[in-house]
Amino acid sequence: MNMYLNILKKLMPVLFVIGITVSAVSGPAMAAAELASHRAFYSVSMAPDSGSSTIAGVDGAMTMSLEKTCDGWIFTQDMSTVITLQDGSDVKQTALFTSWESLDGMSYRFASRFATGNGQSMVRGNANLNPEGDGEAHYIEPTEVRVVLPQGTLFPVSHTAWVIDEAELGSRSASRVVFTGTEELEPELVNAFIGNPVEADAHEFSGIDDLGSTRGWPLTMAFHSMASQSGVPSFEMWALQLDNGIAPSLRMNFGEFATVMTVKRLERLETPACG
Repeated sequence: MNMYLNILKKLMPVLFVIGITVSAVSGPAMAAAELASHRAFYSVSMAPDSGSSTIAGVDGAMTMSLEKTCDGWIFTQDMSTVITLQDGSDVKQTALFTSWESLDGMSYRFASRFATGNGQSMVRGNANLNPEGDGEAHYIEPTEVRVVLPQGTLFPVSHTAWVIDEAELGSRSASRVVFTGTEELEPELVNAFIGNPVEADAHEFSGIDDLGSTRGWPLTMAFHSMASQSGVPSFEMWALQLDNGIAPSLRMNFGEFATVMTVKRLERLETPACG
């Protein structure tokens, strides 16, 4: 079921990517948003309104964590799913993505592993930005490849913090180039549309610890290949983005069907005391 494996490969790192607009693109700036170190546990299912000719259902779980260290942010996504086909057979798949991003947003390391049936693939590499805002990514696995990052590129954690800042300022639509480190070997253009703010007592996740008791914004995002000339996104995503960096509800639209991820439990992670 290579199609769905490709979807998992896309889905893993982009759940933490949101597009924004900034006045300068020389390099990442320190965002005002305060992201919470946390671990979130999600259910994964096929959207009820999906109508797929090949997939009858999706059932799985995902754990996603963001942890601040003294020199950077560690981000991890671990997903396991069972895809039921229309003929009744099941396909088991797992996907793991982890990254480290420096606090100033200038350095990035990434690694991922995907498995389905008897097949497995791995991706590993690093990337750096210059003060001018451009840079280079270096893939080590599966093959050694160098990728040019255009001026204004952001890495995922910086990107999330910036969009929260922009949402706080009242921005409604935005676009930015983001590099996450997928097998596509290129950054992506992410176009985002920011909805009206939703207060903590107006969304259903406000009762999940104090981490869910904060306001947020509905976001609709379209992901575009930098090489595409069609203007048609490779996929679209909807999220409820809270102002502390947590996204308790997500929907990935892949055309033929959609996948829904809903948070079931949140844990706060301790922030280290750094000298």
